[in-house]
Amino acid sequence: MENEVNRREQNSSSLNDSEFPTATDPLLKQPNNSSDQNATDGTLAHSGPIQMNGGHAIQSDRLNIVYMIFLLHGVGVLLPWNTFLTIGYDYFVSYKLNGTDQTTEYRLNFFSYLTAAAQIPNLTLSLLNLFVVIKGGLHRRIYLSLLVIASICILTISFVFVDSYGWPFYFFIFTIASVVILNSANGIYQNSIWGLVADFPGQYTNAVILGNNICGILMAFIYIIILLSRIGIRLSASIYFGLALLTVIACGFSFRLLTKNKFYKFHVRKAVKSRATSCTDVLHEGEDICGNNSERKPSTPNPSLATYYAIFKESWRGLFNVWIIFFTTLAIFPSVLLKIELYPPGRTFDIFIYGDWTTSRMLFRQLTVFLNFNLFATIGSWIASYIQWPSTKSLTIPVVARLVFIPLFLACNYQTGTEPRNFVLIKDEWSFVILITFMSITHGYWSSLAMMYAPRQVDQSKSQIVGMMSGFFLVFGIASGIAFTFVEPHIVDLFGLLNPF
Repeated sequence: MENEVNRREQNSSSLNDSEFPTATDPLLKQPNNSSDQNATDGTLAHSGPIQMNGGHAIQSDRLNIVYMIFLLHGVGVLLPWNTFLTIGYDYFVSYKLNGTDQTTEYRLNFFSYLTAAAQIPNLTLSLLNLFVVIKGGLHRRIYLSLLVIASICILTISFVFVDSYGWPFYFFIFTIASVVILNSANGIYQNSIWGLVADFPGQYTNAVILGNNICGILMAFIYIIILLSRIGIRLSASIYFGLALLTVIACGFSFRLLTKNKFYKFHVRKAVKSRATSCTDVLHEGEDICGNNSERKPSTPNPSLATYYAIFKESWRGLFNVWIIFFTTLAIFPSVLLKIELYPPGRTFDIFIYGDWTTSRMLFRQLTVFLNFNLFATIGSWIASYIQWPSTKSLTIPVVARLVFIPLFLACNYQTGTEPRNFVLIKDEWSFVILITFMSITHGYWSSLAMMYAPRQVDQSKSQIVGMMSGFFLVFGIASGIAFTFVEPHIVDLFGLLNPF
């Protein structure tokens, strides 16, 4: 026991105060009364001087380079998977799987298989990434994950020009296997990013959320441009997956740039030092912290299950907030929204006419559902960068209240099958659009607050693990919300049977 204590003290002393910038370092300026980034009262520090022991402070993120890199990674963690979703029907269902037999079960239920192939490995790998300490740490996790994701993008692009008409089932198997591998790597990548950003002030966590939402806006705009351009399906698929590949490559290069940034090094050193004696560093194991082989973090034992449980008990409320926000949103978007039709049943599409009927209907969906959601979710996240209300302890109240959106959207003309519903409470399509706007802006705002607050509920030595836990509960919320969409049609049908009107 005494030897163990001595070893920990040696590890701690290896990251001594001399590693932090001094008053003569060009990074530093006179300290001010900036807020502590680990405040638990709901107030989050923004870019600016960070007060350190000894009266030293580090200047703000120069040119917001670190912020923009985290924003880029927010786009990168979602863009490859969103590409499969966005082009799924046009490219996979209507083109690649449209072989001699168009009634095959795997073609009719393609999106169910696609979702399962994505969410199960994503959730599993996010969980394993919490507990498994990989030698080489953060750099190896992220670079290998990006390499796998880029390889899947390249492989998918190469198959765009391969004629699979005679073997659609084997192409289906290839596609599902690709999605499994892609989202396994993405689970590690996304979870590692959340763990890393937890060591920084709250607005850097929000940068990742903003990137997630900007990714949705980008995909909606690309879809609209391609739809109006009427280009061929193979060219459009190449554009989608080519853009995903370029984004992943940019994320890889930007991460290399990030690890050389002085602002980044400062926060990583500070966080590693706080964890040196608590054995809670699961990302920087045996890693060259500064990227120059001068500061390699000494090996420490894996955190025990008891440590994880103790941290979970401290942060469970914040983790619940993350889960319930994403559960509520994914129980509605996009599955339920895309099944809400104009009222009354059989009404001719007469709202947004551009060219033929099919194009007008698709544009209306893209504008009112996808672009509407992602635009206002981004606005909500942006607002959270400047206004944080309510405090950490009170956030549970509004995020639970968001559950009311589920019955509200089910009360619209949500179609569960081929037969029209005999009761619809919200009949006006513009009420439906306004509901999406409110649901979206609350999602962006509350999700940003929840992800920013969660790591601040604990001591900085535990914030990395809580950040990774937040990433897991985010994915868990998405998966459980999607699973709930299979239950919602039965709820509506049951209510219809009991409806007295």
